[in-house]
Amino acid sequence: MKTANLIVNPGADVGTGGAGTPTPVIPGWTTIEGVAAVIAYGSSGYPSASSPGPTDRGANFLGGGDSPRTRLTQQITLPMTAQIDAGAALFDIGGWLGGYAGQDDGVRLSVEFLDAAARPLGVVVLGPVTAAERANTTGLLRRAQTGTVPPGSRTARVLLLFTRDGNVSNDGYADSLWLILSTPDVNLLVNPGGDSGPGGSGGATASIPGWTHLEGGTAVIAYGTSGYPTATSPGPGDRGANFLGGGTSARSRIGQSVTLPGTAAIDAGTARYDVAAWLGGYADQNDTAQLSVAFRNAAGQTLATVVLGPVTAAQRANTTGMLSRTAAGTVPVGSRTAQVELLFVRSGGTSNDGYADSLSLSITGGA
Repeated sequence: MKTANLIVNPGADVGTGGAGTPTPVIPGWTTIEGVAAVIAYGSSGYPSASSPGPTDRGANFLGGGDSPRTRLTQQITLPMTAQIDAGAALFDIGGWLGGYAGQDDGVRLSVEFLDAAARPLGVVVLGPVTAAERANTTGLLRRAQTGTVPPGSRTARVLLLFTRDGNVSNDGYADSLWLILSTPDVNLLVNPGGDSGPGGSGGATASIPGWTHLEGGTAVIAYGTSGYPTATSPGPGDRGANFLGGGTSARSRIGQSVTLPGTAAIDAGTARYDVAAWLGGYADQNDTAQLSVAFRNAAGQTLATVVLGPVTAAQRANTTGMLSRTAAGTVPVGSRTAQVELLFVRSGGTSNDGYADSLSLSITGGA
């Protein structure tokens, strides 16, 4: 679950930009000190469309006007209160902050989390960006922070503080601000690395929880087994005790069917999938593993298929281990299940040394 940007008019693009003169009314924002300016990119003496700054910039950005101190604020009612109180809501806060040439006029973005009685529970402060950090170049740099929303939070108070270091104009600049809440993605795959049970030494494993044998004999292998990857071989940083291998069959294949959550978002075309896997093999041998995810409708018809891998020996630099492979996109409208299959193919020899670990499939509903 992920919200849209909760900050209203985050880059001052609601309305027409000026040439640096103060703008008394800025939609979505309340002025509490000084008077800020909505400035059009390309105004004489200000950042242009090609100056350092956000790639998704609109026509305008925010500046400090001509006051020594200028403050803008907005109060945001937070969604996802159940997740917040469970400690499961994450925040992503950021913006592009900067200034003019060698001057140290700057802007600071702060977001304060408040409880129902408006008592502060936590605060995030970003900036200001100094002239030295900008290499004395006119423009804006990205600043961001992520973390957990304090349980009990009900509102967020966003504050922009522009400060003038000298001269007449307050040349602190801000654009493309954001506050987004989310919950961690849930991996829909059962036993994604073969850790639900003991690992073996390379022979086929009769039963692998969560998976169905479809072809050959897949193996659950313990890291450190002689001739196989160890805990320090290239591979996932969050690896468990085991990984999956092809056993001794020329082709081994296991699968599981996943019922997809968030059907309303799927049918609205706003649900996103993220698929990931660590795939690899042994030394210079081209035994491989490949992960496929087929999105199917209620009638079992395949609407789209995502394939990760295989990873070749050359891609592994002929080193025993696994490399990360990922894919993301929009879940096809009408999808109700995902058929997930892991295929190991032997190129020669006796053992099928395709390896896989830390497989994942997550679905995030659109805002």
